[in-house]
Amino acid sequence: MEKEAVRDVIFATAHVLDEDDMTGWLNQFAEDGVYEVTAFGLEIKSDMVWWRSNRGELAKILSEVENHIRDTGFRRHLVTPISITLDGRRADALSHFSIIRTTPDGNSHVYAAGRYEDKLINEDGKWKYTLHKAALDTRMFEMFTHVPL
Repeated sequence: MEKEAVRDVIFATAHVLDEDDMTGWLNQFAEDGVYEVTAFGLEIKSDMVWWRSNRGELAKILSEVENHIRDTGFRRHLVTPISITLDGRRADALSHFSIIRTTPDGNSHVYAAGRYEDKLINEDGKWKYTLHKAALDTRMFEMFTHVPL
């Protein structure tokens, strides 16, 4: 039952991003939660951290989203939870993801792919991210975005 609740958070996170609901996305995080985006750099043979922000920093960044030029396409997240490990009030989850981007004229393509490496905590019966990490396979973007993956 708890694994299903963690899985529900993973799916809800994808849904709020698809709906461009940044407040809903931020609400998936614990107060001390962190969002991180990494990609493996073949040249340096190490992970490169592209983005790392705590919840307070995320709130500020997301409050300014409307002030920036936005991608006119929309995205759909396809997420497959692979494993969920429970340890009392804590959970680790690994999911594979693909993000499909559709342009205003209706062309669709894979925008990004990778895995989510998540750490969650159960706060008052609700699972929240302490770490939501997007570990990207994709390193080259047609159009980069300043909204979360």
